[in-house]
Amino acid sequence: MEKIITVFGSGIIKSNDKQYEKAYELGALLASCKFSVCTGGYGGIMEAVSAGAKSADGKTIGITMDSVSATPNEYLDENVIMPNWVERLMELVAIGDAYVVFKGGSGTLVEISALLEMMNKKIMKEKRIIFYSKFWGKVIDTVRDESKSLKQLIRKNVFFVNSLNESIKLLKKI
Repeated sequence: MEKIITVFGSGIIKSNDKQYEKAYELGALLASCKFSVCTGGYGGIMEAVSAGAKSADGKTIGITMDSVSATPNEYLDENVIMPNWVERLMELVAIGDAYVVFKGGSGTLVEISALLEMMNKKIMKEKRIIFYSKFWGKVIDTVRDESKSLKQLIRKNVFFVNSLNESIKLLKKI
C-alpha cells in the first residue's frame, strides 16, 4: 500500500532559496523511497517538493482550492480541488501517513496546530511530524508545556532534523 508524505511550508519562497533547494531534494528522496508526495499544490515549498518528486519519477498530489485564483504548480499528477480552505486543510491532514514541515508563516502554523490538536483530541491517530530545522522549535516547546497529553504526544511523534537523510530514516519506520 502506498505511503503518502504530506509536506508543509512557505508558499512564497523562490527557487533560489536554500529551503526551496532542500524541499526539492526531499521530494526526490521521498520518490526514490517509493513514497508519494502530497502538498497544498501551489508555489514555494509545495512546488519544490513536487518538482523534486517528479524528477525521480514519483507520484505527486496537490490539494488545492476552488476559492483562490492561484494556479496549481505544474508538477502535480493529481490535483484534488476542495471547495474551501478548511476542507483543504482537513484533506492535507487526512491524506498523510506522516508529515514533514519546513519554514513557513501563519498558514504553516495553522497546519501544525491542526495536526497536533487533532492527534491530541484523538480525532485522528498519532502520526510522525518531522520538522526540517529548528525554525518551529520554540512554538513546539510552548505547546508541549501546555498539558501532559501534549507532552507525551510530542515526545513520541515530533522530531527535529537537520538533514534530509535523517528525515528519510524516520519516515522509513512508518
